[in-house]
Amino acid sequence: MKFKLALKIDNIGPHNGMAKIDFQKEVETNKTIFYAVNGTGKSFISRTFRLAEPNASFDKAEDLLTIGQKKGTFSLTIDVNDDKKDLSVSLERGKTPCIQNNSGLIFHVFNSDFVEENIAPNNYSPDGEIEGYILGKVQIDLSEEKRKLKDLESSIEKVNKRIDEAIASARRALKQAGVVGNTSDLSYVTRQGILNDRQFDAVGTYDEVLAQIDRLSKVPENLDDVVAPVFSFDTDFFPDMEDSLLTIYPKSEWDEDFVLDYKSNRTFIEQGLELSNAEKNICPFCKQPLEEQALQLIKQYNAYRNDQEGKVIAKLDTFSSNLKALAKYLQTCSSQIKATILEVNKIKSYFPSIADFELSEISLTDDNLSLIRDLDKMVQDKMSNLSLSFDKAKDYIRLLKLYIDTIKHVYENNFAIIGNVNRTKNDSTNERLKLRRKLCWAKYVELKSELAEPFNNLTEIQENLRELQESISRKEQQEKISKRDKVFETLTTLLNIFFDGKYIIDKETFQITFQGNKVGAKASRILSDGEKSIVAYCYYLATAYLLIDRVTDCEKLFFIIDDPISSMDFHYVYLVAQSLRDIKTLFGIASHERIWVFTHNIEFLSIITRNHILNSAYTIKPGHIESIDSRLLMPYESHLSDIVKVAKGELLPTHTTANSIRHVLETICRFEYPEKGIENYISENNTLSQNAYIFSICQDLSHGGMRNQLPYTNDVLISACIALYDFMNEKYKGQIEAIH
Repeated sequence: MKFKLALKIDNIGPHNGMAKIDFQKEVETNKTIFYAVNGTGKSFISRTFRLAEPNASFDKAEDLLTIGQKKGTFSLTIDVNDDKKDLSVSLERGKTPCIQNNSGLIFHVFNSDFVEENIAPNNYSPDGEIEGYILGKVQIDLSEEKRKLKDLESSIEKVNKRIDEAIASARRALKQAGVVGNTSDLSYVTRQGILNDRQFDAVGTYDEVLAQIDRLSKVPENLDDVVAPVFSFDTDFFPDMEDSLLTIYPKSEWDEDFVLDYKSNRTFIEQGLELSNAEKNICPFCKQPLEEQALQLIKQYNAYRNDQEGKVIAKLDTFSSNLKALAKYLQTCSSQIKATILEVNKIKSYFPSIADFELSEISLTDDNLSLIRDLDKMVQDKMSNLSLSFDKAKDYIRLLKLYIDTIKHVYENNFAIIGNVNRTKNDSTNERLKLRRKLCWAKYVELKSELAEPFNNLTEIQENLRELQESISRKEQQEKISKRDKVFETLTTLLNIFFDGKYIIDKETFQITFQGNKVGAKASRILSDGEKSIVAYCYYLATAYLLIDRVTDCEKLFFIIDDPISSMDFHYVYLVAQSLRDIKTLFGIASHERIWVFTHNIEFLSIITRNHILNSAYTIKPGHIESIDSRLLMPYESHLSDIVKVAKGELLPTHTTANSIRHVLETICRFEYPEKGIENYISENNTLSQNAYIFSICQDLSHGGMRNQLPYTNDVLISACIALYDFMNEKYKGQIEAIH
């Protein structure tokens, strides 16, 4: 049966940017080998899988992130007939990794980190401090309990479906209303969001908020800003007026009838005096010559005007005019603010976020205006009799100033509110965003009420399920298997396969014994590097039993094995390959095993695929994973690929570069002239013979021998690769194209 497999990796190791992995394929098996050259990030993949192991350590998790990146993601999805098994790993610098394993699988990873953490510190002696049991299979009739279990699980599925459908419907409605998918408040309209029981005050119903959004869409184009009125009346005359009303001026020596006549006709007289300066001895009104008597009267008028009493009366008259103007200005202010309120209310009808904004009005009462009238009456009385003093003027002026300060404060507050109103009007995008957020909240409140009963039912059913599962578990625990015994049994079997009795494990101490003697701490010195790799690999397989709690959990094991043949000779490589074939039998897996193997060894890859040990093979390249054609699984292809990469500057020469040059040349030489030696073949081809180093590199660097210094520089090896690349491009261009 085919199923869909998806592996996505971003910002982990070299897998980032254009080189991130997005692998999706329909496959028939999860038994796979991945081939990758060094530096392409296969070890980062195994290390990320290791974070998903039970009781994994996150100490070095940040080291998996691509240099310079703050966040990285890793996900594996196995989709069998829309039944998805998901694993996701999210990494962020400075934070604990977020691992979500919803696959139901148990990942068990072998790589260099496993060796360094689990067996190398013990000098390659396995750790025998193992506790715990594995629950076995018992022959108890649990059919009725299993039927009830199935019914409960079915009920949970139905309730979950109802909940999920309601949430999906709500999210669709929000998106149709303009809420974009990355809006943070949309996260409230999720299963977890509802369970978090968030409280929102005075949100309004969903339909009400939707209506507000509709009103916002009808805002008239080119709606003018509201002009904020400013209080601009000058009250600097108050102190002078107060002083004038309190001061007692001495009685004038002027004739009282003359003064009374002047005061009564002051405006007319002073206007005439101003105009008479232009044409002397001519009446400014009737334009007739002025007689001596009239000139004498004008002279008296000017004298009185310039006298102290005349100046005081003129000043008092100005105060009276100021007070009348103030009364009129305050009435204008009141009307102006009322008109402004109407403008603001019009805008508020479109923008809910400013619905509570209220402008203050001026309280223009008769008491306030009577202050002005009373002060004006004092001024008029003062003009009639300068010797009068009005002590109450001080209190009246103080009250009037307080009233005007209140009005100014109203103007200042209104100015700020009008500024906010205009900004909101001019930023309708932000207003829409606020409303859409509010729409999410309203939908959340509505959905929480709608799903209260289903969630309560779900909790009750889940509790019944838990109790039934515990009952079944108690009955199944009649047979328990020691984890230590299973690890010992498996490890003994594997070591015997690899070493044929040379090394065995002592059951009591778990120490390696050689010829009947426990080697203890000397194990790391007695074992060769290849033998250490074998012991570590066997221990890895055996410790799979530490991850499971019941025998049936073996069906959930997912083996991730990175470079299992390090330092092994060819005999052991074949045994490792055979052990992969035997995993199913070794762990009693009834259905199908899950094995991913990573390697950079082309021969090991060839053994695995030729013998059908793992069913599929892929190669990991920067940015993608692709299937390997079994016809290309030859060392020649790998060597040629390395030469091309060195020639193009994609790879630096290594200790294997000379071997690659010789291998490719010998393959081509034997294909063309089976009896001709490589020396003659090189000398007879101009492109090859023009490079002075190719032959000596083949002879010198592709054979063993002690060297105390570097025999060739990188530039020499690169030039040889370029020459061979040019030669292949001339004669066998298809070979070059086939490896890309």
